Amino acid sequence: MAIFGKNFQQFKEEIKKEFSIKDISPADLLLGVKIHQMNNCITLDQQHFIDSLLDLYGMQNCKTIGTPLVPNEYLSPATDDEKEAFENLGINFRSAVGSINYLSTATRPDLSHVVRSLLQYLEKLGMKHWKAFLHILKYLCGMRELGLYYNQKCNPGLIAFADADWGNCHLTQHSTLGYLAQLHGCLIFWKTRKQPLVSFSTTKEEYKLLCDLISKLLWFQQWCQEADIFHFRNAITVWEDNQS
Repeated sequence: MAIFGKNFQQFKEEIKKEFSIKDISPADLLLGVKIHQMNNCITLDQQHFIDSLLDLYGMQNCKTIGTPLVPNEYLSPATDDEKEAFENLGINFRSAVGSINYLSTATRPDLSHVVRSLLQYLEKLGMKHWKAFLHILKYLCGMRELGLYYNQKCNPGLIAFADADWGNCHLTQHSTLGYLAQLHGCLIFWKTRKQPLVSFSTTKEEYKLLCDLISKLLWFQQWCQEADIFHFRNAITVWEDNQS
């Protein structure tokens, strides 16, 4: 159990009355995320998890690359023949992509877009998708130490950014939407997704995205205040690049 707040000692004492507990504070590992607490800052990373992935797939000493996406290459569904040939290899692709999906949602927002691209083809997998996964591992091999860094001295305001890439899917012309928010100079949540329907207006896509983002920001603001862990003094700043 992880406990946080300004004064949690009384809570711990009440729990001890009902249950036998072991206090191992301060926390240094939670749900596979390594926590480093230093003066005025906290860092979160999953380097140990990445190392285990590289070891599992025999990529410990692979040649590293600088981007998670294969340059100038668009993924597409595998043909029936490609799918059958890949299935005969016996590779558990769902487990593989699930591992990097966990990374992308916990401490590695730089993987969000490429993971989303792979997840949409789980029913039509081929060798090209496996090569894209190995490409991600090569990227992680060179960037395994990256994570989230929160500094108390950085801007304490809640700032968010949003953008929509209208009709960018080369197969369906569906739009891709994405947003992120940061507090104390580092990301606290992020999201990227492909719209299920074709939109005839880039303005409409931008408004959909902003509605989703603002509802998330208001929920987070209210949660922080109710938990008495952070009180926002200034209005939330949202940056969006669409003039319409």
